[in-house]
Amino acid sequence: MESKKKRKKRIRNYSSGDDGIDETMIDEIDSTAIANQSVSYKEEDDEIVENIPTNDSLYKILGEESFNTTKKISVTSKWIRSGTNFPANLSDENLAELDAVSGLHRSLMETLKNNIKKWFPVQHSLLPHLIAESKHTSILPPRDLAISAPTGSGKTLCYILPILNSLSYTVAPSIHALIVAPIQNLVTQIEAEFKKFDAFGIQTALLCGNHDVNAERRQLKRARVVFATPGRLMEHLVDPLSSIDVSHLRYLIIDEADRMSQTARLEWLDALEQAAHLTGGWTSVDDLLSARHVQKILVSATLSRDVEKLHIWKLRYPRLFKASAEYSEEVKNATSIGDVDQIDGAALLPSSLSHHVVICELRMKPLALYVEIQNKPLWKRILVFVNNKLASRRLAILLKVLSADVYRVEELSSNLFGRRRQKVLNRFKKGSTRVLISSDVLSRGIDVQDVDAVINYDKPISERLFIHRVGRTARCGKPGTAISLTTSGERKDLESMLSKTGCWRDVGETVFEIDDEDPLQGRYRSALATLKDIVEKRDDKVNAFSKKRRGRVKMKRKERNAS
Repeated sequence: MESKKKRKKRIRNYSSGDDGIDETMIDEIDSTAIANQSVSYKEEDDEIVENIPTNDSLYKILGEESFNTTKKISVTSKWIRSGTNFPANLSDENLAELDAVSGLHRSLMETLKNNIKKWFPVQHSLLPHLIAESKHTSILPPRDLAISAPTGSGKTLCYILPILNSLSYTVAPSIHALIVAPIQNLVTQIEAEFKKFDAFGIQTALLCGNHDVNAERRQLKRARVVFATPGRLMEHLVDPLSSIDVSHLRYLIIDEADRMSQTARLEWLDALEQAAHLTGGWTSVDDLLSARHVQKILVSATLSRDVEKLHIWKLRYPRLFKASAEYSEEVKNATSIGDVDQIDGAALLPSSLSHHVVICELRMKPLALYVEIQNKPLWKRILVFVNNKLASRRLAILLKVLSADVYRVEELSSNLFGRRRQKVLNRFKKGSTRVLISSDVLSRGIDVQDVDAVINYDKPISERLFIHRVGRTARCGKPGTAISLTTSGERKDLESMLSKTGCWRDVGETVFEIDDEDPLQGRYRSALATLKDIVEKRDDKVNAFSKKRRGRVKMKRKERNAS
């Protein structure tokens, strides 16, 4: 019998997303709205259904067996379960006097007293162990460490001080410490923090994409501490002209480790371990005699408890330091590994952060953002997060028009490169830019002092991203505000996502409504018309440039063929 086949056709649905700015709405100015601009794809796999004979005579039934779907078992390593806890709250009773940590070099201690007054909980918990190890070279290898604590809790100082203290007792002219971070701005910030506490004039090298490679090669000849992004580090490791020598490496710091856990082993970690002569196995007699051991320190605000994700770092007899957590019932009752993947305490928000949700129609999001900023004149630095660079560009233009240039609005995304991006960030740090609209390039690790509020214009795709976004405010115990602009449907998804990690607590809510006769509606329509003109002019320039470029290519091709 000839079988009949029935196939479902693949469906591609091009629909609008959630940034609130769309070509259709720009064309229809009278609609008083901005629609979305992201692209989502919905696909269904091909399905084949065949009419196959099911006569019992064709198949022999051996027995009636039932098969259950296998489930992934959550396995937590013993070193994670037995980690050292410290308070997450930065209240006065949890701070410690500087004299509580001993063993720091005298010059380093004097510099320290000029910059901080007391130890934060993570520092007081970690530094006694690391400072003691930094004063001498042990025959046995040091234990690797993982630090899991909220953003703005002082984790960076936990590895800067031991490195500096160790260098005061080391004279070998080689690279002593390597700090790897996922993005350029974070690497630059860590180097600046290192120099702030450097009492010895240590030579450093900064390896990242916006620097000249030849200048980096010269720096590496004298460097004792190297700060690098993964991509540029790998370039130097395979570059025959580079003078990077990690054979005497003592510290390997991986900041924002969870962001690199998926690709680090493949992209750069194997090459680094080979260059540093790390075997990853048990300590041998040769290791004891050479006394060269690299201590790995993983740092993150959202460190995974998944054994598979942590295994790629090949930690040696690791030890965990984590913030103590008080979770809600939703977290305590979560049972699947997909529900709560973070190490206990890794998903804590700063205790001084207040979170507020503004519910509005999707088409009114830009106006709701503008009104929220207008109603808070005391906010001097406002950070707005969107999910893509196209939304950041359009929203920045629209907000500039609505504000009539009363305050400076700028965007920070992958639209900007190198020094231009750093200049924009510097203006925001100094306070000359009041509103900075950013894609998630800025959501991790960047320390901008005194950010008054973080606004989630687009709903973050995960609770980890939410934590890193709002962690740009309420740092070091200072008060801060997080605002999430959502539709009624998004609000339910946001609550469900954040409740599982204990991040939905004491959340305030308001509904944004505005009358059709309100004068703001007219300004909004006018701003949309201006946005349309700017976008069209910019598109015309891009098209003209592309056309001119294609003409050059054709001309060169004709010349080659003629010759």
